[in-house]
Amino acid sequence: MRNRKNQERAFIMEENELIKKIYSAPVRNERPKKRRLPLIILGLVFLVLFSGLIGFGLALFSRFLVFETLLTILPGEKLLAETNILILGLDQGERIHRSDSIVVVHLDPKNNTANIVSIPRDTMVDIPGRGLDKINHAYAFGGPDLSKASVEKFLNIKIPYYLSVETDKLAQLIDDIGGVTLYVEKRMYYIDNAQNLFVDLKPGLQTLSGRDALSYLRYRYDGGDLNRILRQQKFMRALAGQMIKKNNFVQSPRLFLKLFSLLDTNLNTREILGLAINMRKIVEFGQIHTASLTGSDIMLNGIYYLKPDQETVKKTVAEYLKDSI
Repeated sequence: MRNRKNQERAFIMEENELIKKIYSAPVRNERPKKRRLPLIILGLVFLVLFSGLIGFGLALFSRFLVFETLLTILPGEKLLAETNILILGLDQGERIHRSDSIVVVHLDPKNNTANIVSIPRDTMVDIPGRGLDKINHAYAFGGPDLSKASVEKFLNIKIPYYLSVETDKLAQLIDDIGGVTLYVEKRMYYIDNAQNLFVDLKPGLQTLSGRDALSYLRYRYDGGDLNRILRQQKFMRALAGQMIKKNNFVQSPRLFLKLFSLLDTNLNTREILGLAINMRKIVEFGQIHTASLTGSDIMLNGIYYLKPDQETVKKTVAEYLKDSI
């Protein structure tokens, strides 16, 4: 019995000694705890930054997605209803501007169509306050307002809006969208140092840079203005198609802003947005019809003019531009 009690005392003493050793030993877990804290903080910071980057990326994507969606679903006809718009491509000379390209667009958002009528720049018209002269001289005499008044009088229609752009400024925009792909119908080679014009294009399907695209537009040494007008109309279709390509999706807000920054127009911001929406829908889902006015060649005092055929003008206006809006 005594031996058993002695054994129990010895066991308790050993147990107490073991407990003392455990509690008197240095705590080795304190330092690792101190080391883990910075790691946890760094992990949290990384998580916040990573979440922020994801949030920024989503916000950026959402911004362009919203823009793309707006261009698709907004009722463009509510922002800019059926109307006529005069478009002037300006060729800057040494001292004055002249409208090198003159186009009237009839926009019909409800029927998803755009009719484009080109007027040859040498067409003889009655310019208000100036008398008979080439229609492209109207801009030099009185800017876009006189050009608009001259075209309205000539076609006997109302044209509420105008857009004018210096063609040289389009080069950078064309480069920004990756060029314009179209079929060059013939070999084009011409040098005119006085006009700073150098054209060197080979025939065939190709993607034109901004500089080459302007050369294609300005070339007119193959039988008069008619062929040049046809090239302009073909180029306008190709440019519109390139602007709405999917690979230009992310850039579309910047491209639209840049395009309209090149323009002189009496359209307000709301109407410009309506024009962008309507044209996008028409290019993707609608129809674009083109026509060009013709006439007979005449010489007056050694100067070349194109005398329009009035009956043809009336028929073209009735079919493409409508007599009234």
